[in-house]
Amino acid sequence: MKTKMIAVVAVFFALALRAEEVAKPYVPSLTFSSVVANKYLAFGNGATLYDKGVVQSCLDAAFACGLDVGLWNSVSFKEWNSNYGSELDYFAGWSGDLSKLGIASAGLSDINLSAGVTYFDEPNVGTFGAKDILYSHIKVSKPLSRYFTIMAGYENYVAMPGSPYKGANESLYFWGASAGKSIFHDRVCLGTSLSAVYDTGGLGCDHGMLLRGHAGADWNVSKHVVFNAVGVNYYVPLSVHDSRSLDGVVSSGFTLHF
Repeated sequence: MKTKMIAVVAVFFALALRAEEVAKPYVPSLTFSSVVANKYLAFGNGATLYDKGVVQSCLDAAFACGLDVGLWNSVSFKEWNSNYGSELDYFAGWSGDLSKLGIASAGLSDINLSAGVTYFDEPNVGTFGAKDILYSHIKVSKPLSRYFTIMAGYENYVAMPGSPYKGANESLYFWGASAGKSIFHDRVCLGTSLSAVYDTGGLGCDHGMLLRGHAGADWNVSKHVVFNAVGVNYYVPLSVHDSRSLDGVVSSGFTLHF
């Protein structure tokens, strides 16, 4: 499965470059974001990785063709590199509407595809190639109106050699919807999403269903600065039988666009 997912992402990359060969400048737009969160919950399956405060930051370079690469980092307030609160991720992916790939059919051109691969360097940052996790995903979404979008996707986690999970893997299938609205002349953006997730089990988790959701409010201070006033990720286990319980994480921070 890991090989198939990486192959799918590679195809997206090739299609994106092919569609963009009519030549736009290969100068990426840069985005830097940083938030303070009360704990670290894995967004995919809701497992608690670190139950104390963390600072989580991301640097992303996005190209006109849809390709993007970047780094994501988590740092705990009290300890460094001794638990799952410390993490450094390397990611590459592609995201864009089917129209960006040259598909102009009615009803299809506005379907958005997102696919990528991320290497989670955790725990013990610096053990690249071992004791870590390889993550891959693919998501399809379609707007039904200006404010409402439906989505579905697949996520896969594979433990690297030496990982405490000993070569185990976990897959997640999800279906859901998101909604968003801007108010005060687009100065404030409100957004929410909710997905039903089937977890196949693995990496210390039981198989079964859960709900995961997000709600947040952002203030567009200027064209380049966004204050992420509050964000909440929450998880509701439905049929899994492990240590996961109804839980959530609250965060606040900022985003800079260059």
